[in-house]
Amino acid sequence: MPGSPTLLIIGLVLLVIGYLMLSWASRRNLKDVATGAALGTVWTLVWKRQRPTVPEEFTSRLDEVRAQDSHLGKAKVVTGYAIKHVVAQVVGLAGLAACALGVLLLALGIFWR
Repeated sequence: MPGSPTLLIIGLVLLVIGYLMLSWASRRNLKDVATGAALGTVWTLVWKRQRPTVPEEFTSRLDEVRAQDSHLGKAKVVTGYAIKHVVAQVVGLAGLAACALGVLLLALGIFWR
C-alpha cells in the first residue's frame, strides 16, 4: 500500500493543473503557434506533396489586425497579442513548476513511510 494517499492526491491534482496550464499557454504563446504552423507547412509540403499555404493561425490573426480601421486600433490588437504572449510565458513556467512539484509529491506519496 502506498505510504501517503494525501500526497498522492495532491501530487496528481498538481500534475493535472500543470498540464492544463501548459496546454493553455501553448495555444497563446506566439512562439509555439509559429513552430506549429511551420511544422504543418513542412508536413504539407513533404508528405502531401502540395504547395503550402499560409497557415490558418497566422491568417486569422492578420485578418483581425487588418480589420481595424485606424493605426491605433491595429496597435491595440497587436499589443493584446503581445500581452497574451507574455502571460502565456509566465503561465507556462508556472505550469512546468506545478508538473515538477506534482511528480515530486507523487514520488513522495509512493515512498513515504
